[in-house]
Amino acid sequence: MGTKHKVKIVKGAPIHLDLMIDGEVISFELVCPMCGNKFWVVSVDKQLGGCTDPECPCVALVRLKTTADMTKVTWAI
Repeated sequence: MGTKHKVKIVKGAPIHLDLMIDGEVISFELVCPMCGNKFWVVSVDKQLGGCTDPECPCVALVRLKTTADMTKVTWAI
């Protein structure tokens, strides 16, 4: 049987992504594919990002070991 531990309440937040697709900037909101929750939290070690629903086991964001080459990226602000 598991044990319960007291922890600080962590407030999640929505994650919004603006992507340029075929010259058009399209805004997206990350939604949990398992439960539909729109709130996410990042782990203390900043390696994983998961759904804030305690009943949902979803981890949708995993930190890459390499960085992306952003030298040829253009931003539309």
